[in-house]
Amino acid sequence: MHIDKQTLSVIDELDELRKTRDDAWQIPRIEGELLHQFAFACNAKVIVEVGTSYGFSGLFWAAALKRTGGTLHTIDISEKKFHASQANFRRAGLGDIVVNHLGDAVAVLPTLPGPVDIAFLDGIDKKQSQRYFELVWPALRRGGSVFTDNTQTHPDELADYMKFARSRPDALSTEIPVGNGVEWTVKL
Repeated sequence: MHIDKQTLSVIDELDELRKTRDDAWQIPRIEGELLHQFAFACNAKVIVEVGTSYGFSGLFWAAALKRTGGTLHTIDISEKKFHASQANFRRAGLGDIVVNHLGDAVAVLPTLPGPVDIAFLDGIDKKQSQRYFELVWPALRRGGSVFTDNTQTHPDELADYMKFARSRPDALSTEIPVGNGVEWTVKL
């Protein structure tokens, strides 16, 4: 994995802080590494993330986008996490690659530029995942991917969403049992 030392130091710091924060809802590091590699492999230019938190997953996305020349649009409803993640992205040397959006993803998603290569759905309210999907899907390019986090940690909340994603005639969808569990949906 080719992530520079400046970014890795912030990743390491946030990985340690997850042990002491009661609100650090972030993906496991192994999942971040997989998503980073995927973004790099598909030469992603625009990634949209719902649920920034302190920026842990965004650091992996942005590190890949730094190499591909892309932009991450990340959305969080918490003002505290909005400001903290902005600072983390700046400290990691990725502030110019990341556009932080403060607000409800339902309102922000329709305003974002397309085409979108990857969407990462990791909002706090897992029951909203289908709504987020429906809002980002029209902007997603053919062959683009939607990754939805927490399929193994929140199976009951995401069961209907997973059925919805897998039943679409314009998509292929399957679960990747890495980290928190990720539903990977590709637009046909």
